[in-house]
Amino acid sequence: MRHDLRWPAGRRLGLALPACLLLAACGNGGDPQPAEDLRTEDSVRAAAAAVWPADAAAGGEAGPGALTRTNLVAVLDMSNSMLADDCAGDYDNRSVAARAALGAWLDSVPAEANLGLIVFDASGTSVRVPLAIGNRDAFMQAVNDTHPGGVTPLNEAVSLGQAVLEEQAARQRGYGEYRIVVITDGRHSDGSDPAATIDGIFANFANPIEIHTIGFCITASALNQPGVTHYRSANNPEDLRLGLESALPEATAFDITQFADDGQGDGQ
Repeated sequence: MRHDLRWPAGRRLGLALPACLLLAACGNGGDPQPAEDLRTEDSVRAAAAAVWPADAAAGGEAGPGALTRTNLVAVLDMSNSMLADDCAGDYDNRSVAARAALGAWLDSVPAEANLGLIVFDASGTSVRVPLAIGNRDAFMQAVNDTHPGGVTPLNEAVSLGQAVLEEQAARQRGYGEYRIVVITDGRHSDGSDPAATIDGIFANFANPIEIHTIGFCITASALNQPGVTHYRSANNPEDLRLGLESALPEATAFDITQFADDGQGDGQ
C-alpha cells in the first residue's frame, strides 16, 4: 500500500470535494443540491480505483533512502527561437542564458535527488542524461552540448518525461516525489499540444507528477494551466533563475520505515 504524503494541493482538493459533496454539506446547510450537480459517485469510485504507477508491485530499490528519493526531470527547449537575444540580458541569446541558469540551479538540487535531462534541439528530442544521482557533471556537459535549432515538440518532451518518471516510480513503489521542470520560450509546434498529456496525468488521482514550467520570454503557453500545472513567466535571466529555484521541492525528512512492521517489536 502506498503512503503518499505529498500530493499536490489540487489533488488533495480533488479528493476532499467529492467527500464533501457526498455529505451534501458543502452548501449553506440547506437542502441537498440536485443530483446532476453532485457528480460524486463517479469521482469517489475513480479516486478509490486510482493506481500509480501501474507496475509498482514489481519491486523497488534496496533501502528506504532510495525508495523515498525525489526525482527531477529537466526539459530544456533549445528550439531555433532560443537563438533570439531579447530577454537574454547580458548573455548573447536565450540559449546561453538558459545554460547559465541551469548551471546555477544545479548547486541547489539536493545531492540525494535523482536528476535527469530531456532536450529538444537541432538533434531532435531525447533523454540526454538518464535519471540518477551523482550525474551533475554529465548533466551540465549535456546542457552545454546542446545545439539550438528545430521546432518545439512540447508534447513529445513532456510525454517522455512522464515515461521516465513512471519507470522510476515502479522501482520506488510509488514513494518519493516526481517533478518535470520545463524551460521553454515558444508555443508548441503544430500537432504537439501537451494539453491531453497533462490532463491524463492529472486525471489519475494517484499520480503525483507535478509539472513546473518557466515560460521564458513568452506571453502564453499550453503548459500554463492554472490549478493543474505550476507556471512562472521569466523575462530576464534573473527571473529564469528564480523560476528554476521555485521548482525545487522543500527539504523534508521522511522515513518510510515508520510504516513498516518488521516483526521486531517497536521496530528499532
